[in-house]
Amino acid sequence: MKDLIKTTIVFAAGAAVGAAVAMLLTPKTGEEIRTQLRDLAEDAKKRAQDYCEQVKKDLTEAQAPAAQPANEEA
Repeated sequence: MKDLIKTTIVFAAGAAVGAAVAMLLTPKTGEEIRTQLRDLAEDAKKRAQDYCEQVKKDLTEAQAPAAQPANEEA
């Protein structure tokens, strides 16, 4: 699980850096670039929130069987 999280973080960081560099090297006005960077940041924030919610859900589901009393039969 740790490897998956590390891989996801590295991939997202690399994608963000690549997108930022590509935007900075394109012939656009400052306002257009700022708008694109703002949109990119909002999208990255949304994806990170969605990912965190999914991890929380997965951890809660993985914890559920361990939280049942030992005398209960499944």
